Parts: sequence; structure tokens; C-alpha cells
Amino acid sequence: MSNHPARNRVHVLICGEPLRGDDAAAPLAAEMLPPDVLALATITELGQLGVEALLNVPADAAVVVADAAVGIPAGRIVVLPLEDVARPAGSGASPASSHTLPPDQVLALADEMRGSPLRGTFVGIGGAEFRFGEPPSEEVAAALPAFAAALADEIRRLAAG
Repeated sequence: MSNHPARNRVHVLICGEPLRGDDAAAPLAAEMLPPDVLALATITELGQLGVEALLNVPADAAVVVADAAVGIPAGRIVVLPLEDVARPAGSGASPASSHTLPPDQVLALADEMRGSPLRGTFVGIGGAEFRFGEPPSEEVAAALPAFAAALADEIRRLAAG
């Protein structure tokens, strides 16, 4: 049991499809999170990031979105404020899950509907292979422990703040 009240827990949205190669990276990394980090988080696994999931985050809560990313080398880990994801041209990285709307539009729409911007972070890992039935690429598989560590670091940081 956590010493942190539920309202101070970090909401973690794990995006990806476990059967689509590198798109499985975030669910696999979530399985590697240590118990102390799990005690700080409310984890929700999603196939794709949608406005509904962002609207379910309490107004005063921090959120971490974890996903495979395109636009960066496979296996490279990025940690970006959510407001930077809303401006993908600046970062070079964009979440890769098959979103109905592009991630920047999902975030902008959620912010508008909530009446305030989300406080949080995108933690991503560059992916190369997203075909159904494929395992993660060698680059992503090798970087999964570092991806899980980056995810854990952000959860701890946001829980402390």
C-alpha cells in the first residue's frame, strides 16, 4: 500500500499493441516497473491514446504517456513535456501507436475540453518494426530496461512534485 493518497498518484497511460513489434515496448516496460514505482502510479493500458483517457485524469494529477515513437532511431529513449508533444516539429519524436487523431490533436482537444493543460510527460522509445505478429526489434528489446528505468524515473519525479 502506498503512503501517497490516491489523488497524488501519477496516472500512467501505457499505449501500444503487444502483438505489433516495437509497439509492444510500453506494455513490456510497464511489466518491468519495480513495486515502489507501482505504488506511486495508477496504470492504464490502452491500445491507442484517446481523448477519453486524458479526460479521466483528475485535474490536479500528473500524467505520464508511454509509447513507442517514430521519428527517432530505434531504441533511443525520449522524455518530453506533454506540451512539447503537442508541437511535434520541435522534438522529432511522435508516438507511434495507431491513433485515430494525431497525438498533438488528441492532447490539444483534451486540454480544451478539460479547460486546462495536462501536467505531465511523454516517455517514448524509438521503434522500427510495427508489423502484426512480429517481436520487438533487436534495438528496442535491448533498450527495454533503460525505457522502463526512464518511465520509473518520471513517475517518481512527478509523484514527488
